[in-house]
Amino acid sequence: MFSRIVSWLFKPRAIRFPPVLWGALWLSILVTFVALLLRPTPSPIEREIERLVIITATPPPSTWYIPTPVPGAPPITPTPVGSGGTLAFAMRHNGNSDIYLISQNTGNLLRLTFDPAEDRDPAWAPDGRHLAFASRRSGHWDLYLIEMQAGTVIRLTHSPDYKAAPTWSPDGKWLAYEAYVNENLDIYILNVDSGASQRLTYDAAPEYSPAWSPDGRQIAFTAYRNHNKDLYVISLDDGTIINITNTPDENEDYAAWAPDGRYLTYSAGVPGNETIWKIPFDKEALMTGMVRPSLFGVGGQPTWSPDGRALAFIFRQQNKSYLIAADTTGWGLAQEGYSTTDWMNTPSWTNTPLNADLEVRLTKRMGEPETPLYTELLLSANPDKYQLVNLPNVNAGNNVEMLSDRVNDSYNAMRKAVEAQTGWDYLAILGDSWRPMNHTPRPGQGRISWHVCGRAIDINQGFLTNKQIELVREDIGGVTYWRVFIKAKEQDGSLGEPLRVAPWDLTARSKGGLATAQGGELKAEIPKGYYVDFTTIAADYGWERRNALSNWRESYYDVEWWHFQKTEGLSWYACMEELYTTEAISDSYGILPWWTKRPEWEIQSMP
Repeated sequence: MFSRIVSWLFKPRAIRFPPVLWGALWLSILVTFVALLLRPTPSPIEREIERLVIITATPPPSTWYIPTPVPGAPPITPTPVGSGGTLAFAMRHNGNSDIYLISQNTGNLLRLTFDPAEDRDPAWAPDGRHLAFASRRSGHWDLYLIEMQAGTVIRLTHSPDYKAAPTWSPDGKWLAYEAYVNENLDIYILNVDSGASQRLTYDAAPEYSPAWSPDGRQIAFTAYRNHNKDLYVISLDDGTIINITNTPDENEDYAAWAPDGRYLTYSAGVPGNETIWKIPFDKEALMTGMVRPSLFGVGGQPTWSPDGRALAFIFRQQNKSYLIAADTTGWGLAQEGYSTTDWMNTPSWTNTPLNADLEVRLTKRMGEPETPLYTELLLSANPDKYQLVNLPNVNAGNNVEMLSDRVNDSYNAMRKAVEAQTGWDYLAILGDSWRPMNHTPRPGQGRISWHVCGRAIDINQGFLTNKQIELVREDIGGVTYWRVFIKAKEQDGSLGEPLRVAPWDLTARSKGGLATAQGGELKAEIPKGYYVDFTTIAADYGWERRNALSNWRESYYDVEWWHFQKTEGLSWYACMEELYTTEAISDSYGILPWWTKRPEWEIQSMP
């Protein structure tokens, strides 16, 4: 084949050119041809990153749906999220999760709930007149409704068991939800009028994140079985359950039905490394494995627009969350609706515009000042140099623990929050805080550490040994991170919530024999009980987890699950300059690598 191509390329032509020009021309064509053959084919995910990450600021295409104006309402124009109506989502801001709205009438961001307790998992009723959500404002996780005309809040459930993630039946009379009862996480359904509930799933494995189908006869949900999250669908006619993803090497969650019921979309991966997939819902074909999903885009937690022409979803990059809408029928038609450094979750879409009076009230309330989680009170009068400050009552006074004056107040406030949410004064004991420049590093590690500039802590590892904490492994962009969960002191549902996936067992390395897993392995079972996400609380106060180092499977010191640091966008060198003179840094470290003068987020984003 190749010889025939070469022969054709160099065959004499009727058009006469000097032989040198002919040779140069065909040589360039041949080089281009070979380069195209050798060019690596981009993966579907790479193609989608090119399509969706480049978010334009131009108005949506004219083919996108524009809602009919409501009498007396402001003129409606296409907004960045397209397809009309109102989007609700949860956002964790200033240490608390609340429900927020994006009005398609005005494009404004509005905060809907203001309770000091957590509110999350918004779900619009089919007629858009009510919004269901989960909240712990009663002291336990319960389900609530907001009547959207007047903003009235109605409590639906009244038991101490954990309940969350509501989803509506298409007739608006029932809610399906997840509940943790008798140490088992299952799907339940609730009659909105009578309050009567019924258990729907009975497997010993956790089952959660329900989504009710538009025909009312199916409920999709997530189940964690055999160390893997898959999507299942249960029939309300005969109770049969089918696995619709069946991917042992991938975790799926957050199923969402298309308005016509013909497709399901869902997330795959972990937060920060998610993709969205779309699969036709043909029950018989799914049972025989004849249906395959297709990649929709990069992001997670999708929700369909009521007209079925767009998907809204959450995309996360570095320390930022984006609420994005993308056309389901076009290519590259993605628009940013809202972006923030706060953590957004679980969007829900209705075609009903917001009540104008409610929008005015919410706008006014959002203008009220809020109390910050903490205030850093600086002791130094020198704006260029700061000092180390003792941490009160840490390690029972056995050794003095110190942090920079720039971050010690955030640590003290975080400590109180952890105690309030877990019942344990967990941060009263630290493995480590400040280290001097001449400290002896741990085996295999260097002296360049955020501990030296007083902006890092090593949390207590003792609770891991006595099973008061669990570690969940999260691989993001080929890098391993750990999510730390503390077991709540009270196990009556007033603190924390159940785990949904198996934690990582680091002690598996010492079991011996052929079954030994270097660096540990997933636990065989998910621990029972209520746990609090310490990693999220730390992030509320600006304390970031550190990734495991590349050698973590061989060296326990490189696991780094205990390490948290507060960089606030500084480079390590700038952090050092807050405490030390340039001369002192040079005397101790000599010539420093280039990356010590780059911000941490920039280093992590480099290829």
